[in-house]
Amino acid sequence: MILELLVIAAGIFLVNVLDSTRLFDIAGVRPDFTILLVIFFSLKKGQLSGLWIGFFGGLLADVSFGAEEIGGKVYDKIGIHSLSYSLVGYFLGKFGRNYYSENYISISTYAFLFTVIIKGFSYILFSIFFYKDQNYSVLATSIYNTAIAPLSFFIFSWVYKLEGIEGNRYE
Repeated sequence: MILELLVIAAGIFLVNVLDSTRLFDIAGVRPDFTILLVIFFSLKKGQLSGLWIGFFGGLLADVSFGAEEIGGKVYDKIGIHSLSYSLVGYFLGKFGRNYYSENYISISTYAFLFTVIIKGFSYILFSIFFYKDQNYSVLATSIYNTAIAPLSFFIFSWVYKLEGIEGNRYE
């Protein structure tokens, strides 16, 4: 149990590092591996896994973005991604598992749809509480996540040794 939690925590940290690097940058667009990890665990292990992985992954993403100063005001973005990742992780794990099947089309569809939802919700929250960021990419990141989602899910399944959906699908 403790080892499993440590491996999951290491995975959250690793995807956050991958999100922060320019290693997978194509024409200024980067994938969001944290969203893919949240989607993966929400579908495979359920709403509580989606909730807490979304919360801690989002919190780590918020901290890694840091604060920025614009017009003499300091904007600290703590909680924006954490809230959106955890809400979507919970609701996807609660309701989305019933319609999910293990195939490339399903994985890609879920990746696109929920990346748009998470990034869009984060952008709305950021616009309400701070300012409108013109460089925030919703659609491009969603397309990128869609393209790499099947491979990411394969790697996550191999690392976490999860085959199929665990537990009761209708809890």
